[in-house]
Amino acid sequence: MKKKTLTIAIALVLVVALAVGATWAYLKTSTTAVENTFTVGKVLDNDEGLTLKEHAIDTAKSNTSAGKYVLSDTNYANGGNQYDAVMPGVDLPKDPTVAVTGLKADAYLFVVVDNNLANGLSVSYNGAKWDTLKVNGTKTLLVYKTANQNILNGDVADANILENNTVTVDKNIGSGSQGSIVFNAYLVQAGGFTSAAEAWDASFAATTGIIAA
Repeated sequence: MKKKTLTIAIALVLVVALAVGATWAYLKTSTTAVENTFTVGKVLDNDEGLTLKEHAIDTAKSNTSAGKYVLSDTNYANGGNQYDAVMPGVDLPKDPTVAVTGLKADAYLFVVVDNNLANGLSVSYNGAKWDTLKVNGTKTLLVYKTANQNILNGDVADANILENNTVTVDKNIGSGSQGSIVFNAYLVQAGGFTSAAEAWDASFAATTGIIAA
């Protein structure tokens, strides 16, 4: 009888000993944390990386009594030029030019030309650098031409908008005001869009009133 009791007691002691040992004898390891951070990117280093400018009229070299205007080699016009002595058959120099510096992401480059010139004054667009995406009334939407479906992946220097930097003046024009022509440039990310038209419609169509698609 005593032998049986002893055996049971030993067995209980052994079970308790194993249970206590299991609370501190787990084998374990771990990895270092992997932290992901997200920051919205930029199309340009800063907003000044997109410029649209044209050379100012050089009054010293121009001869307005003959309708002849000459542009400066170095000075730029503030907001555009004014031609107050247009003469029939004498063409006018005009060189609105777009440049992009510090491009950080693939993008589409657009220009909207609002042409309200009178009959007898006309312009053509530089087809070597721009594709016409849409014409809506007096407004023409141009997109910068590249080898990759108009997608820009580097900076642009001196992309002149007008063919030969010229406003052509017919020999038959009316008197008084000959109207105006206005240029605006826009830059839109290419990522997330399948075409220039889609990118334009998602970004500037509402503010400009031009739907490209």
